[in-house]
Amino acid sequence: MVNEDTIDNILDNCISDVTRKERILPVLLRKAAIRNRLVIEEAEIQLISDAILRSSGDRIVLDIDPPCSLGQTEKEIENTIQSLLNELKKGAEADISTLTDAIARAIPQALEVTAAIVGNRLAEKTAEHGIELQRIGFERVEAVKILWGQVFDDLDLLRQLMVEWCHTAEHASKGPYVKPHVAIALHKLTDRAFDVIGEVIALSRAGYADGALARWRTLHEICVISVFLARHSDRCAQMYLDHHVVEKLKLVAGQYALGTALTRDLHRDRYIRSLRSGLSTLVKRYGEAFAGDYGWASIELGTKKTTFRTLEQHVDLEILRNAYQKANSVVHGGALAALTRISLGVAVVEANDAPLAHGCEIAVNYAAASISMLIAELCLDTESADLLAFNMIIQNRSSSIRDQIEATWERISRNSPRARILERKAAIRQRSKREVLNLRCVRRRP
Repeated sequence: MVNEDTIDNILDNCISDVTRKERILPVLLRKAAIRNRLVIEEAEIQLISDAILRSSGDRIVLDIDPPCSLGQTEKEIENTIQSLLNELKKGAEADISTLTDAIARAIPQALEVTAAIVGNRLAEKTAEHGIELQRIGFERVEAVKILWGQVFDDLDLLRQLMVEWCHTAEHASKGPYVKPHVAIALHKLTDRAFDVIGEVIALSRAGYADGALARWRTLHEICVISVFLARHSDRCAQMYLDHHVVEKLKLVAGQYALGTALTRDLHRDRYIRSLRSGLSTLVKRYGEAFAGDYGWASIELGTKKTTFRTLEQHVDLEILRNAYQKANSVVHGGALAALTRISLGVAVVEANDAPLAHGCEIAVNYAAASISMLIAELCLDTESADLLAFNMIIQNRSSSIRDQIEATWERISRNSPRARILERKAAIRQRSKREVLNLRCVRRRP
């Protein structure tokens, strides 16, 4: 592969070679001959060029015998050369400018040719490189599977149990599902939670621990909003569902503002006017605060402004706040996320001691906690024995996932290089104590 420095060197060498006076002077002489309507052989053009380059002062020594393309006699040859030199002097500036422009045009062409060569070389290596990447990916997946494969399977089952519980409660109209708009909102939210947990599992299986943690952040937000809606009025859930107009208008209006008059069309104009008309109607119905972020919650709580932190505190799910902040760090482009694997956390052994798969269980652990908390909260207002029994199954499965993760953590910590070093030091200390004790016993013998 040709690197950037090599390409620069190639271009510099080519330009230096093309602009050498030994290369340019014959070209300028040829152009001067054409302007004077002279037909001079290439060999004699080169002889004149060499003579000019060897000359000192104003005298040129040319070793050429008549007759030739320069003339039939020495006088004719002298006149031709003098005429050629006069034309050369007169048109040299324009000719050099033309050559400079030609060289400038040639540079992009040279870059294109170089890029094509480099691209072809890379294409030849693509198959080999792809196989190597696949091998690395396969090894990572296998390492993750050995440690956490069963945990992923259990979380997959847990998300199916979650959706099954919610659909059962919805059809039975039990607990918060008694309220029609709450039931619709919870149905949509839990179905989305099912997909998000699937993404957490897929990313974790592939070894992308930070990506899985970023997706868990969405799951946490879904759970917080679900619990909030379950605890509040059916009107609150109706406002939540209607709030999609606010969010959609922000997206569409933002794109619209960046456009020009030429790119705007009547269909988009009518669509935006329709959204604005709908929002105006909703604001009149619910209140001015409805148009803000989490406006549906602001109206319900009687506040001017609401944040996600407000919702989190209101439903007592701040227990996962630290995890949520860690996930925020993964999502955003901060230095901590750039310099470290966030999912390893600060309490984990040194990075070079941590196995490749370590950290892939973090998002899974949080996801199991989110599901168990959500279902437990939705069970508070139901007396259905079936749903309560179903809830116990979900809680037990969630606890089992956490227990498996802790057991694997313990096994990893025992097998780490640091743990083995500490174990050897402890064994050395024990051996030294025994040796000292034996020595004392020997000294005490009569």
